[in-house]
Amino acid sequence: MTSPQAPDPLETLPEAIIDEEKKGISIIWLLPVVALLVGGWLAYKAFAEKGEEIIISFKTAEGIKEGKTQVKFKDVTVGVVKKVNFSADLSRVLISVTMVKSFDPYMTDKTLFWVVRPRVGATKVSGLETLLSGVYIAIDPSNEGSPTSEFAGLENPPVITTDIKGSRYRLNAEGLGSLSIGSPVYFRQLEVGEVTDYALSEDHMSIDIGIFVEAPYDQFVHEGTRFWNASGVDISMTAAGVQLKLESIVSLLSGGIAFETSLAGEMTPLAKENHSFKLFKDHQASLEQPITQTITFALRFSESVRGLEIGAPVEYRGIRLGTVKAIELGEDALGRNILSPVVIIDFEPQRLASYRTEAGSEKALEGNKALKENPFQRARTDVEKYGLRARLMTGNLMTGKRFVDLDFFPDAPPATITRKGRYPELPTIPGSLEGIVAGMQRILNKLEKADIDETLTNLNRLMVSTSNLMAVLEKDAPRLSKDLHDTLTEARSMLKHATMTLQTATETMTPEGEIGGQMQKALEEISAAARSIRVMAEYLERHPEALIKGKGNF
Repeated sequence: MTSPQAPDPLETLPEAIIDEEKKGISIIWLLPVVALLVGGWLAYKAFAEKGEEIIISFKTAEGIKEGKTQVKFKDVTVGVVKKVNFSADLSRVLISVTMVKSFDPYMTDKTLFWVVRPRVGATKVSGLETLLSGVYIAIDPSNEGSPTSEFAGLENPPVITTDIKGSRYRLNAEGLGSLSIGSPVYFRQLEVGEVTDYALSEDHMSIDIGIFVEAPYDQFVHEGTRFWNASGVDISMTAAGVQLKLESIVSLLSGGIAFETSLAGEMTPLAKENHSFKLFKDHQASLEQPITQTITFALRFSESVRGLEIGAPVEYRGIRLGTVKAIELGEDALGRNILSPVVIIDFEPQRLASYRTEAGSEKALEGNKALKENPFQRARTDVEKYGLRARLMTGNLMTGKRFVDLDFFPDAPPATITRKGRYPELPTIPGSLEGIVAGMQRILNKLEKADIDETLTNLNRLMVSTSNLMAVLEKDAPRLSKDLHDTLTEARSMLKHATMTLQTATETMTPEGEIGGQMQKALEEISAAARSIRVMAEYLERHPEALIKGKGNF
């Protein structure tokens, strides 16, 4: 018997009904769309903010990496290095930088770039933060100047950036000394600025130095302000003792400049940007009146001029009246055919109170009208009538420095102003020490030339003549009165005693006698003393410090 087949369970399930009207896009597809929109926005933003691509050239690309090194302004990134390449001659490294668009107005030839890296200088230490973060390129933007896309990077950071307010000035100096870029500028011992640059002047005769004085201190700089070199230590010996002046430790190490404005200088206008000033060698020189007129004289000396230098003062009783201009060789002062030192001096009549001009006036005071009209007439009168002479004097026993001293010597031999070369010549006399040695030498020369033996012989002849005269008088004595006879007897006795005395003196004053030997020894000792004084004078001339320190190993 066959059993019936069981029905398929799938056949009993209801048929699925598909609702075609509810089809749509799945939410999963929104993610790529959002990403695309964000990427497009970022791309648009990057394109919109992308600034000009510039090229900065440096001598070396030390520490700079493509795609990593940034350009920063006040620690804010304003550009990124894209590529590093070389110039055609391989002398420079060309850095391609993409700047942000907001800095496009500042891409001018006045804008500066430099690499910030650790630097240790005499005045400051900078860039230490780059030891951990790496080097970066700094920018000092400026919207002045002409637009450009090529820049020459600075090898050192600029001393003054555009965000610091102040004024720039120029100084003219005979030499640079210990000054350098970054050396401080002081006003009343406050650091108010720095040296920005220096270069040789166009005529190659001086140094042109640029400085920057920060605000508000630049308001104290007038056209009459005096600047001086404040480098190093100023040591001077005065009646009050040894004085030491030091502007600061920084100026001792790296040099420095100081300035001040006197009461008269404050009456002058404020100095404009890039106004030019003279840089004096020290504070004392800045206090002196400016010299615009000089009268040149020549001085011929028969002695050594060791210790006298160009620039040494010409003084009259301690008051400066001129300056040593040159030291040359020329004919001897006595007219002999030998060479001797010739010192050229500039007499500066403006140092005379009666010759100085009124402030802002071009006319000299009437008190010295004769000197103004004929400057040599006054000097000729002083030489011929009052004994004006020049001599060399030692101004400092420690250093041996000498100066020219002008003074009146009424007892000096007559002289006048002559002219054998380019300049009129003032007569000279030996210095104080040289004069003493010369006087002693003249006395010794006279003693050496004296003939003592001839003098004694003449005395002996005089005594013989006197004895003969007494013999004649004695024969005629009977005819004379008794009083006269007694007088002649006494005179004869006195003459006998005188004869014996002269004979004794003659015997003792000969070279073999006691007095003669002593006189000979005395003359020899005087000659030796003169030689010793001469040697001492020459030694002190070379080493004047021996008067204080004593004789050493020189």
